[in-house]
Amino acid sequence: MKDPRTPMIPVEEALEVVLREAEPLPAERVPLHEAAGRVLAEEIFADADQPPFPRAMMDGFALRAADLVSLPADLAVVEEIPAGRMPARTIGPGEAARIMTGAPVPEGADAVQMVEKTETAQIGRVRVLEAVPPGANIAPRGREMRSGEKILSPGERLTPARLGLLASVGCSEVRVHGIPQVGIGVTGDELVEADRVPGPAQIRNSNGPALAARARAMGARVVEMGIVPDNPEALRDSIRQGLRSDLLLLSGGVSMGGHDLVESALAEEEVEIFFRKVAIRPGKPAVFGRKGPCLVFGLPGNPVSSLVIFEVLAAAALRKMMGFAVPEGRHLDAVLAEEVRQDAGRTGFLPGHLFFAAESARVRPLPSSGSADLLSYSRANVLLVIPADRRRVGAGERVRVLLLD
Repeated sequence: MKDPRTPMIPVEEALEVVLREAEPLPAERVPLHEAAGRVLAEEIFADADQPPFPRAMMDGFALRAADLVSLPADLAVVEEIPAGRMPARTIGPGEAARIMTGAPVPEGADAVQMVEKTETAQIGRVRVLEAVPPGANIAPRGREMRSGEKILSPGERLTPARLGLLASVGCSEVRVHGIPQVGIGVTGDELVEADRVPGPAQIRNSNGPALAARARAMGARVVEMGIVPDNPEALRDSIRQGLRSDLLLLSGGVSMGGHDLVESALAEEEVEIFFRKVAIRPGKPAVFGRKGPCLVFGLPGNPVSSLVIFEVLAAAALRKMMGFAVPEGRHLDAVLAEEVRQDAGRTGFLPGHLFFAAESARVRPLPSSGSADLLSYSRANVLLVIPADRRRVGAGERVRVLLLD
């Protein structure tokens, strides 16, 4: 049983310990089509100027801006330049070339007038109705990137746009960090699966599906170990299985009750424990340790407590394993829309709804009946971070929020 005198450590210290113990997984090279969502493990440099030539930014006519001093200006159309074909000749005084978006601008031309501001004068000529300054509607060579320029850094997640960027510089393979495997077990004789009708003293297992979905959404591979009965042998077997993963989540059984057996089972499996209580609300009874390369989290059994500890601590460990440059999660400041009160002594992470009004980010706390109120949490898109020394934060004050992906 956990010693009730075990000191609580601040959230910031707990996070430091977690990130100290978590290590990026070994990198591997994968084809570009398998790299979505992975985290880059190498620097990427442009292999050429982009665009590689002065490029027309819209359909129209490539011309010399100086020829448009007197309007309307009738110019001779000397060629047509579609995208994918180099110009055949230089543009001279009084000349223009019909050009398509993305096509190379011919030498001699210093602007493109859009087709909507022209009209056909006669066969082989165009009448330009409005002037344009030099450089108009042309993307100069190298405007987007220069040959040899660093365009991506290690620790960046490969979004669809970044995958497109990699393809544009000729990367058909890319070096990325490994994908962590997460083992998930939920403990408690009171639990039944979602397809069962609970008995008089039972509840359905919500923590397992929620934690598994969250880990998968982050990009992890998940091994669901199901419901673990409250007996030492079953718990030890589950822990042994889970220790084969990179990270093990055990939900429930970490408080001070007579049937809270997780810590003793972890001790029997020689898991080194770094902390047992965190000064956080909700989620105080949170255990963290490791055995070999596997990190172990003992999460509270209450659904909201379990998810909050995952977001604040376990998710940071996963991001570190995946190679993120900033593993702590995404925070921002917002104006509090309604007053918040709490008992001082623990940092509060309360469900909230972030919205934008009057050109600023605002956050409204969501009514909640406590750490078992999964309905309230399901409506949140952020967690309000209330400092441990604050009993009251008034409407209109700025608060820190942790974004829920």
